[in-house]
Amino acid sequence: MSMGIEQVAKLAQKYIEDRPVVILGCGASIPHGLPSMSGLAEALLDRISLDDDSWVTFKAKLEETKDLEKALHDVEISKSVLKRIVEETWEITAEKDIDIYNRLLTDPKPLVLSRLFQFLLRTANPQIFVVTTNYDRLAEYAANMANAEVFTGFTAGWMQRFVSEGFPTFRSRGNTGYEGEIHVMKVHGSLDWFLGPANEPIAVPLAREVLKDFQPLIVTPGITKYREVHRDPFRTILSKSDMVLKNARCFLCIGFGFNDEHVQPILINRVRRNNIPVIIVTKKLTSAARKAFLDKPPAKFFIVEKNENGTTIYCPECPSGQQIEDRELWSLPGFIGLLLGEEGEM
Repeated sequence: MSMGIEQVAKLAQKYIEDRPVVILGCGASIPHGLPSMSGLAEALLDRISLDDDSWVTFKAKLEETKDLEKALHDVEISKSVLKRIVEETWEITAEKDIDIYNRLLTDPKPLVLSRLFQFLLRTANPQIFVVTTNYDRLAEYAANMANAEVFTGFTAGWMQRFVSEGFPTFRSRGNTGYEGEIHVMKVHGSLDWFLGPANEPIAVPLAREVLKDFQPLIVTPGITKYREVHRDPFRTILSKSDMVLKNARCFLCIGFGFNDEHVQPILINRVRRNNIPVIIVTKKLTSAARKAFLDKPPAKFFIVEKNENGTTIYCPECPSGQQIEDRELWSLPGFIGLLLGEEGEM
């Protein structure tokens, strides 16, 4: 069955009206200048030079595959090497993140993610849940630009502590100056989060460097991430994100590759068993996403990815894919334009 652009728009609008839980992967951040996994791998190879045997083995694997997650899975590295990788990963990502923040201050043009948040907040219950595997603060910047108050599990202020009640239930009136709430569950950590000298989690807003005796609380890909998540803040945030995913009425996945065992099992299970709609907006579907949703399509799904002439759409009406020429519906600006009925060409 061939679908026109109006039919495509109506289907996307129908699914998203159920107030989706937003899932952000690295594909949501890359267009803003933050590093991809391959870019991060190249940067680590350029910046780290160690005599440690495990680094030598890891480096050879990374040079061979250019796959950071696979290298971290396949090579058992020493604690000192892991510490260096974490610190360099933090510095590489933080530098780009601060650049984005400075640009927003000098040219406060709304982030495209802000437009999405504003669209989703236009309801009687202006509250959004975001689950992200990203370390950057893009979701927080976008939320504030959408006039929403942000909750990440840490207290407000300049000396932020982690509290298990850091994600409150919605307050009908909200705080003065805000028009809604956005709860950002950063299941792999944040550039703001550190393990301080007292061995307690602390958040340092817009940190520019890793202070002495502070350890960045970011979880790298690979086997180590399964060890790190058993302590707070990760344990509580994962529990919260599980609850949110289990109660979602729709999933909107932006740049998420479905390669993370902390997020995808509940999501995929609910899409298949409970017929929860899933919307996937991505430049290129990963093999994991294709296996999960296209090998045996679920009841309700809407997927857009890039092709050489525009966009390919997958949905129950066209499970094998339909090309929409001269439209970048696979990009977040293009997808939002589709939702809002805006005209746009490549």
